Amino acid sequence: MRRAFFQLYKLNTEDHNWIELKHQGRQRMAQPKANPNTRPSPRHQGWTLAELLISLTLMSVLAAIALPAYQQQQRQARRSDGQAALVQLQMDQARWRSAHDSHADTLSALGWANDRSPQGHYQITLTEANAEGYTALAVALGGQAADRECTPLRLRWQGSATALFSAGEHTDSDPARCWRR
Repeated sequence: MRRAFFQLYKLNTEDHNWIELKHQGRQRMAQPKANPNTRPSPRHQGWTLAELLISLTLMSVLAAIALPAYQQQQRQARRSDGQAALVQLQMDQARWRSAHDSHADTLSALGWANDRSPQGHYQITLTEANAEGYTALAVALGGQAADRECTPLRLRWQGSATALFSAGEHTDSDPARCWRR
């Protein structure tokens, strides 16, 4: 059995890192091998830690700005759930009043199965009801309770055709424009 002897010459220059192999008098070039002491070329690099931290910081700042705005939009959209429940209550009270001497003082008298708004974001209550009018409240529940300036939504019916829509701590007005869409 013949043994082939290889002679190995390693040549390093500024531009090349290669190995020359000699085998029984014939020369051939091998693929360059990576030197562990040198950095890979820029097009083969991944993200550096600094780049990763900068991008993570930028994403965090954007999220910190966008998240509260998104949550506020969600609260405004869910307000329509409480408003729809109070308007439905108003129609049910008108139907009840046409057949009775006074307005209904409970939701069950109006045929409501529970005291929640259709989507469940508000609890509906009748705080006062008599022959002259009634006051209904929609108190926010769960995540909607963070909508402090517009809770509770209030509907007050007075006389034969006067509806007063208010919200928050203001019982006679709506300065935060909670009833506007």
